[in-house]
Amino acid sequence: MTGLRHRHWWSSMDGERITMRLESEDLELLDGFLEKHPEYASRSHLARIAIREFIEGAQGPQVSEERAAKVTMQLPRAALYVIEAMVREGIFSSAGGAIEEAVRKEFLKPEYLEEVKKKVLETREAVNILP
Repeated sequence: MTGLRHRHWWSSMDGERITMRLESEDLELLDGFLEKHPEYASRSHLARIAIREFIEGAQGPQVSEERAAKVTMQLPRAALYVIEAMVREGIFSSAGGAIEEAVRKEFLKPEYLEEVKKKVLETREAVNILP
């Protein structure tokens, strides 16, 4: 069979199986990470997420309708350590939750929300919507 991909009888319709070789030190690093981060169910789960985020990061900022609320970012190590410690201590249930809270506090201040609300209402009044 020619080409990079081929299907086997054990392939599912919603994903294809690939084989990846890792050096022993990379595999130890991977397994050590998974032990500390039970939110990733398996090596495959982590690999799918890491590959997608790597590719999206390499492509630069892009916003599509289905991913409008998802942002991939690189944090300073110190900030990440603080966030991870807060998750371990039970202050937040996930790193994403901690980051969402920080964004809400910084960017969604009441005075700003009132300003946005006012602009939206003004825009609605200025536009006639036809049935």
